Amino acid sequence: MTERVDDRWFGDWIGYSAAATLASVLLILANPITGYPRTIASAALVLALFPVYWYLARPSRAGVRGNSWQAWTYVGISTAVYFVAYGLNNWANIALFILSPQFFLVLSAVSAAVAIVVINIGGVLIRWLIGALAPGDVAGTVGLTILVIAVSIYFSNRITAVTKESRERGLLIRRLREQQREIAELSEQQGAAAERERIAREMHDTLAQGFTSIVTLGHAVQGELDSDPATARRHVELMTETAQENLQESRRIIAALTPGRLAELTLEQALGRVAGRFEEEAGVPVAFHVTGAPRPAPAAIEVVALRVFQEALANVRKHAEARRVEATLAYEPGTVAVTVRDDGHGFDAAAPRAGFGLDGMRARVREVGGDFELATAPGQGTRLSVRLPAEPVGPPAASPAAPPAASTPEPYPTEEAP
Repeated sequence: MTERVDDRWFGDWIGYSAAATLASVLLILANPITGYPRTIASAALVLALFPVYWYLARPSRAGVRGNSWQAWTYVGISTAVYFVAYGLNNWANIALFILSPQFFLVLSAVSAAVAIVVINIGGVLIRWLIGALAPGDVAGTVGLTILVIAVSIYFSNRITAVTKESRERGLLIRRLREQQREIAELSEQQGAAAERERIAREMHDTLAQGFTSIVTLGHAVQGELDSDPATARRHVELMTETAQENLQESRRIIAALTPGRLAELTLEQALGRVAGRFEEEAGVPVAFHVTGAPRPAPAAIEVVALRVFQEALANVRKHAEARRVEATLAYEPGTVAVTVRDDGHGFDAAAPRAGFGLDGMRARVREVGGDFELATAPGQGTRLSVRLPAEPVGPPAASPAAPPAASTPEPYPTEEAP
């Protein structure tokens, strides 16, 4: 079976064949020992061998040492043409330096050796038949035959060795390119999946919570319109503010910017505002404390801290039925810690959950190299704490006054968390 090869692997060899053919033609024409007509005819026959080789026996057509039918056809044609050219001018024997390496390239080693012996013996017989071989020329002819065979073997082995290396290098480059393409595709897919997950978390931690607040306030307003119009108007104002914040957050999610609260406030101010809004909407007192010297943290860390705080309070409102909530933002050396503790009914942390909140919080914290801790049990409340790596990015900020919307009642009695 013919080996499938690429002619580009044999650029040097094909160049050598063309240059050697041209040199042989010039040498024949430079030695018109049998007259110009016969010499020109001999040179023309040698020159015609190259297009025959190109269209019939170049590597992509005849293969490499494959004994293909194209190879044998070329060997037969070139041998016959060589015999005629050699009979017209014995300087045509220089063409053996072209044909012999070609034979070794397209045929197996034994077949090529036999073909070279045949073409050399045939040339000697032709010269003898036309009476152009003197007894003293026999030794020279035999020596030339041995030299041609040796050169042919050397050239063919070098050509095939270099070609094998080039082919392997080409295949390696092709595989590397395919792997790079596959890696790029996987990276793109993973990036798209990560972006979808990020957007899902952003929507869950902002828009979904805002809509939940609006729905809750809407239900409250329905019962307050007749009995308590003032409270109803206040709840409608809160609904409007929440809707406006949701609109702002949605625009920032689309633009992949910092959360709206953090764009205008420090972290402690943003958390204080969230705590105050929660207390106003849910009617559950929140004791929000800041410990340590406030300082700016990397934007990604502040985003995670805010989102975790929002989700923790949202879970308290939806599931805990708590009477009090205690929240702490602690600035520690190299870290920022957020803790939210409620006196609600708690839950079994090992039980299967259908919601996305806790898993989303845990994923956010782990992505930035933080620690996530959840302590809860049925009837014993819930304590959620995260510790985030936060090297300062600027000078410590002045400790702000108590957040305007956050109340700071005395902590409720301590309960042992599991």
